[in-house]
Amino acid sequence: MHKGFLLLSSSSSPPLYERVYLTLRASILTGEIRLGERLVESQLAQQLDVSRTPVREAIRRLQQEQLITADSPDGLTIVEISLDSAIQLYDCRIALEQLAVESACHRATPAQIQALKQNLVASGTLTEQPDDSQTLKRLELNYDFHHLVAQSSQNPWLISLLDQLSNQVKLLRLQILQAPMDVDAIQQEHWQIVDAIALGDAETAKQHIRQHLELSQTRIVNVFKRHSYRSQPSQLACPRCGSHRLRKNGRRQHRQNYRCKDCGRQFLTNLQPES
Repeated sequence: MHKGFLLLSSSSSPPLYERVYLTLRASILTGEIRLGERLVESQLAQQLDVSRTPVREAIRRLQQEQLITADSPDGLTIVEISLDSAIQLYDCRIALEQLAVESACHRATPAQIQALKQNLVASGTLTEQPDDSQTLKRLELNYDFHHLVAQSSQNPWLISLLDQLSNQVKLLRLQILQAPMDVDAIQQEHWQIVDAIALGDAETAKQHIRQHLELSQTRIVNVFKRHSYRSQPSQLACPRCGSHRLRKNGRRQHRQNYRCKDCGRQFLTNLQPES
């Protein structure tokens, strides 16, 4: 658990609960709060040096945005995205981002097209530095690219919806951060999208964004399958729903207690899944 968070500046005078919310949200989406780390309201209030009331309001909003979920009666954790949810997430992105690039082909300004190209130039510079420390920068530029495409649609409703999906994508990427990125392929796919937008070719832009996201979806599925194969050799499963997504929950009577992350069932066993 963190010793303390740096509460965002109040120079613009937003309400305290808003600053608490933004601070916790940023800590989640940047990975400062790690997956599996329990968040307790009283501890968060102490770390942020605020009362529990703004923390409670911030938690409520973060739960509404599906960034955190109840882990126990007195604690919460960051949402862990399942394979099925990841597939559905990308299905939504495919539908909405096709609409975004189609609108961008008709409405993008020269400045917005230039911003997209500048993003890819910056990303291209990073591809020449195959260092693991560049991974987060590449991911941030990738998020920015898709946000710039959404902004180029000039559709505020669409921008808002895609921003919500982007938060879930960030959570997903934090889960699989150890997976290598196919940087060259992603860069080429992005350039194809931008070139089509610059030409105002809506059908080609839609085709490229769909192919790009379908390939990304396939990459994500493959990572889940590889991880599942490595992390579940013991075949320990929930007796209620059969899920392998289990959390150790203390010991009783010299036996290990587990809690299923999917259905909430708790059970005792002498077996312990390999990590």
